[in-house]
Amino acid sequence: MNRSPRSAAFTLIEMITVIAIIIILVSLVLAINGLAQSNAAARRTEAEIRLLAQACESYKTDNGGYPQDTSVGGSSVTSSLDPRVTFVASNYVAACSFLYVQLSGDANANGVIDNGETATNYLPDFFKPSRLAGQSNNQTYILDPYGNSYGYSTAGLLLQQEYMAALSTNASATKPTSNSAGTVGYNNTFDLWSTGGTSGTGTYDTAKWKKNW
Repeated sequence: MNRSPRSAAFTLIEMITVIAIIIILVSLVLAINGLAQSNAAARRTEAEIRLLAQACESYKTDNGGYPQDTSVGGSSVTSSLDPRVTFVASNYVAACSFLYVQLSGDANANGVIDNGETATNYLPDFFKPSRLAGQSNNQTYILDPYGNSYGYSTAGLLLQQEYMAALSTNASATKPTSNSAGTVGYNNTFDLWSTGGTSGTGTYDTAKWKKNW
């Protein structure tokens, strides 16, 4: 029995409706999945920052200070990294590579603890290949769950050290607004953060950052 043109037209409308519903459902599933992945990455990042911060505290207990590649009055890759300014990937990598070397004991930063490298590895179960990058350049650094380098800065620590040094010779010394490297941190100890996957924008926006301040 042949369908009437009216019946055939109604069937086409039904097909279009079903296709539209499928498209909407797929879009919803993808959106929910993306949100779930984003939330999972955020939780992992916060947990990793806590682990790295605890390792820094253990490092301080053993070495008398936090990982810092400068003396008072000097400038370094970590004290020069200012968490308040525009994201520059190379600066993040250099500072994070230094942190990795200090916490892992991998002196040549090749991503492997070689024979003769006997310094303490404060996170032996953490420093796995999936969490590291830059091994081929001997500048291994720690990746956050978004695939970017963590930020690590001792700008605030250097500022505090310089202020305390000034107080030792002048009791009325006032704390400067920045350290000798011209940078400012949030903590007097160290700043550790992830840009939360927003580093590609090159803008200063901490709204999505995961941080220890």
